[in-house]
Amino acid sequence: MNAAVDAAVCLLLVGAAVFGVTAVSDPVETSDATRTDAAAETLATSTATVEYALRPGTGPVRGTSAAFPRGNGSDFRRTTHGTLAGLLSRAAVATAGFGNGSLTGSRDDFRRAVRGAVVGAFDTSSLRVDAAWRPYPGSTVGGRVGVGTKPPAAATVHAATLSVPSGVEPVPSAATQDFETLSSAVAERTVEALVPSETTSLALRGDYPVSALAWHRYGRLGHELGAPVERDLRAENTTALNRRLADALAPTVEAELRDRFESPAAAAEAVEVHRVRVVVRTWESDGRAV
Repeated sequence: MNAAVDAAVCLLLVGAAVFGVTAVSDPVETSDATRTDAAAETLATSTATVEYALRPGTGPVRGTSAAFPRGNGSDFRRTTHGTLAGLLSRAAVATAGFGNGSLTGSRDDFRRAVRGAVVGAFDTSSLRVDAAWRPYPGSTVGGRVGVGTKPPAAATVHAATLSVPSGVEPVPSAATQDFETLSSAVAERTVEALVPSETTSLALRGDYPVSALAWHRYGRLGHELGAPVERDLRAENTTALNRRLADALAPTVEAELRDRFESPAAAAEAVEVHRVRVVVRTWESDGRAV
């Protein structure tokens, strides 16, 4: 199997470069940000190699189910490398779904491996890292990876945020003039993040388990969105598939944006489909920030 197809199987196409680091307070900011900022810098610059295993997809699908005659073997095992922040970002998108669950469960072991890499880089007894991808506040679709225990309610916490690309382009300003146009643009990018059309097209043409995993992922999206996908799947037409899925998702996006925001401009300001937020929080066990 060539490298391009292998990459398509994993669908871990999120860029690892961090393009912004800002300090935020959660819930109370302190002047001593040394440990927090050092942890954020480590996430942004330190690299790790993780090994994991893909798993047969689970959950109901629209149309014919993908065939998984076996669920393990060398062709299910994967190795990938990146910055810790980049790996967290990839895991958040790769295991995203509707509600709080993963879309297919096939990359849950990748999330486990990334958590292990982060734990290996820090003393997490008084440190929490959360990577979250949510196209906009209140979005039905999203993914999250958490590492470490959550801070005690009484603790004074210092936090820093890394902003990591999700693998799709920001919504252009021309698409922010009204709710309908904005929602279509957000839906297109949300679907593209979940099933990148070019690389998933390679996956559908690949060997087992590549094609089965890609087929199942599209089938799961078709089920969740009530969209027919089998004809375009058989034609391996991912452009048409993604367009159909985005059209099915757009009304939900529009309803959620209208419900939460007073204007398209306010909604556009809150859209973050193009990035994953990685938040580092530190505190002392006696409640003081460190």
